[in-house]
Amino acid sequence: MRQYQAVPCTTDRYYLGESCRWDEIRNELIWVDLDAGRFFRATADGPTVTVISTYEVEGTLTAVAPMANRRAGWIIATDQSIATLDEDGSLHELSRPEAANASRVRMNDGAADPWGRFWIGSMAYDAQPRMGSLYRYDEGAGTQTVLRDLTISNGLGWSLDRRTMYFIDSGPGVVYAFDVDENGNISNQRTLVQFDQASDGVPDGMCIDAEGALWIALWGGYQVRRYSHIGELLARVDIPTMQPACCAIGGSNGTTLYVTTAREDMSSEQLEFEPDAGRLFCIDVGIPGVPLNSFGSNIQ
Repeated sequence: MRQYQAVPCTTDRYYLGESCRWDEIRNELIWVDLDAGRFFRATADGPTVTVISTYEVEGTLTAVAPMANRRAGWIIATDQSIATLDEDGSLHELSRPEAANASRVRMNDGAADPWGRFWIGSMAYDAQPRMGSLYRYDEGAGTQTVLRDLTISNGLGWSLDRRTMYFIDSGPGVVYAFDVDENGNISNQRTLVQFDQASDGVPDGMCIDAEGALWIALWGGYQVRRYSHIGELLARVDIPTMQPACCAIGGSNGTTLYVTTAREDMSSEQLEFEPDAGRLFCIDVGIPGVPLNSFGSNIQ
């Protein structure tokens, strides 16, 4: 099993860094500071990460995916809504799936699928069980509810052959796998990896690499782990702070793993002990990532 040690690659510290993605068309690393409603675009050459643009929205900003036409901006999740964000910073609401639960529930992690649709999950502000859902949005069908009774709907990914979808519910600490048909619909839910949250940490965001393996950030676990498509542990990346939240593989060399972390709910004593909490971390893992799925391409 491979072992890696990540190093910090930003000086800024984020309260809750999330939705880390590598956009190979723009050659940019993107991520959000969730509770601050901020979205960052940066150039990334190994450990040299330079923010080139920052956007701010009112409320939370939980997930970002690029539009197929990059000049049209991004599709995002914010508070209870799905919206588009233009390159000039203009926001346009598309759907409000959690409008009825606005006082209790917000959107969480999300990603575009290989068919060009946006999948986005939700969770209760206090992480109450069975309050979250998983939605799928496209321009033709609008918003569809795919899964209910979730706790913390989190990381999403698709296998290289598009026949399997991976999905994390952080509440029970499970990575699920689903069969995927030719139209991108899912069935046959099963457990791929079950984490012992007390010893392993809580699975949060994830990304897929060019060999079809899953890289999973473990909140509270000081690690990102790499698993095979059958759930075999292949590698560990040590992160010197307790709350890794999301990860992406990219950078100018195509093989750097970038990891967002958080300072959320950490005491002053913990922050003194872990001064790098909230920074972006990276390590060259020698394995390429896969192209980032875009919203609006190939919708069926």
